[in-house]
Amino acid sequence: LSSWHSAFSVYVSYIIIYLCQINSALASFHDALELASDQREIQHVCLYEIGWCSMIELSFEEAFRSFERLKNESRWSQCYYAYLTGVCQGAAGDLEGAKGVFTGVQKMFKRKNNQIEQFALKRAERLRKISPTRELCILGVIEVLYLWKALPNCSSSKLQLMNQVLQSVDDASYRGLKNLLLGSIHKCHGNNKDAIQSFQLAARDEFGRQNNSYVQPYSCYELGCVLLAQPETVGKGRAFLHQAKEDYAGYDFENRLHVRIHSAMASLKEVVPQ
Repeated sequence: LSSWHSAFSVYVSYIIIYLCQINSALASFHDALELASDQREIQHVCLYEIGWCSMIELSFEEAFRSFERLKNESRWSQCYYAYLTGVCQGAAGDLEGAKGVFTGVQKMFKRKNNQIEQFALKRAERLRKISPTRELCILGVIEVLYLWKALPNCSSSKLQLMNQVLQSVDDASYRGLKNLLLGSIHKCHGNNKDAIQSFQLAARDEFGRQNNSYVQPYSCYELGCVLLAQPETVGKGRAFLHQAKEDYAGYDFENRLHVRIHSAMASLKEVVPQ
């Protein structure tokens, strides 16, 4: 009976997330976690979702606790969980602890052809070498939320807090990524003018390209999507999508972006027959 209750609680929690009631989802996942005391797999599902919901709520301490347990208990992608543990720990203010976690990520890097683990390792190594600040760790959390398409689930007040943190990041090597994330936040707020300006700045950033290879193609894609939404700029939007697809290669999460570009192009054809 406990097994059925815990599984049902997880199912209910996903529905609540879909409805963007993140705090209610957190409470449901905590209930399911307690009910699944003897079911390791369901526990790990709950911990993962608690970690994600906590990142969306900028509750870094709670996210850190969930991902740390997954790092220590789960056999799936410890490297990825270690990186999430580190950025959440640093975002919560424990920079020495975060640096220690980043140092250990290399040992957990098992699946060399896995793009998520490659990304986690590169990010952890960079933060380890430059000594992380709290702002850069929060930027790391926002980046993960962006890449996993979770920013639209964030409340307006949380997005505003993210905006404030990003504005304070002045490391030149993060300028392009910072502007991509700022543009995405403006887009969530429906502020297309500022979104376009931020995406343009990100797309033009050459200095940070070595550390953040995906920023330019993703910025072109985001710019294209915003422009497609306005009838008078559909042509420009289509051109940016084409640029994102054809002008870049060999960057992080390339296949993921190609799927998004294909979806955007398909939606455009439905509205404006070619």
